Amino acid sequence: MVYAYKMRNFATNKPIFRIMEEIHLKTRDWEKLLSYTQQQKYKLAIKQGWFADYHDNAWRHNTFYGAYIWKYPKFIKVVRMFEEMLGHKPLWEDVTDDNLRDLFEKIKEHYAPNSAKTVCATIKAVIRENDATREINSPTFGKILRTKAVPVQSVYLTDEEINRIINYSPKGQTKRYVQRMFLMECLCGARYSDCQRITPENIDDSGHFLVYVAQKTKTEVRVPLHKKLRPFLVCGTGVEPLPGEISEMTFNRTLRDICRECGIDTNTKVFKAGKEETGKKFKFVSSHTGRRSFATNLSKKGVPLEQIAVMMGHLSNGKPNIQMTQRYIVGKTEIDSNTLRLFGVYDNDDEPDED
Repeated sequence: MVYAYKMRNFATNKPIFRIMEEIHLKTRDWEKLLSYTQQQKYKLAIKQGWFADYHDNAWRHNTFYGAYIWKYPKFIKVVRMFEEMLGHKPLWEDVTDDNLRDLFEKIKEHYAPNSAKTVCATIKAVIRENDATREINSPTFGKILRTKAVPVQSVYLTDEEINRIINYSPKGQTKRYVQRMFLMECLCGARYSDCQRITPENIDDSGHFLVYVAQKTKTEVRVPLHKKLRPFLVCGTGVEPLPGEISEMTFNRTLRDICRECGIDTNTKVFKAGKEETGKKFKFVSSHTGRRSFATNLSKKGVPLEQIAVMMGHLSNGKPNIQMTQRYIVGKTEIDSNTLRLFGVYDNDDEPDED
């Protein structure tokens, strides 16, 4: 330390220890520039050193890895794969047709078909967002990253199973938090990112509707307030994890434990990544099951797809996007009796008497 204190850099004539101190402060600019919520959101990326060169907002656009991580921090594995392939952090000049082809092959090796499709969509979205402000060296990135989805049959929870979770008494703040977030997904159809921000302040003046702006689509969503949801709009104990403190893996593992303890264990068959799997139902439950349950239960009760789409924030140019909503409905959609009557088809108990 004595030598470091006395030694000076010939180029700047500054003491070596002072230069080291400046480097240390500069590599932690993110502490001064990012809000606490942002630091939680990008916690993993910060821990892995991706924000070491974050000195101003230009970082979000100047490099591919910065633009990608800023938009999709949960998909940081994709940037790591690209980095391992290149031997350095991926820059915009690395986004070429040849490099994307190689990355596409790695994505297919590490992800199931539908997950690979989602990952490719994130890469294309980041490229398109920056295409207007810089030259992209991959004129055919859209075709290179094109992949087909495969059929998937997921699970949903019935009203009776959801009631078991409502009546469940969790131990520990993590289970209380997961129970509350999941029930909000099941009972109002909101995305997990929106559930984290919904509070009693989102109840409108009539007291009958939740109104919020969806974080993903920036559109206003208006959904009837389920009578059983009101107690879960606030943390009953006043203590629970902050957004970003629980990873998706921890959330799903905790949720499956809750479902197992609630006896949601019927033998179930699902279709994932082109393969059939069987097991206890709780094993296939995840954070996405909440919204699927919301859509499926309403559909089975005869609520029109257009109305379900509006309540879930599935809008395209201001109109309900029922194609998107259909993806959330588990099982076959039965034709109800009212529709059958339009075609002169009747249930046995409802068939008119012959004259």
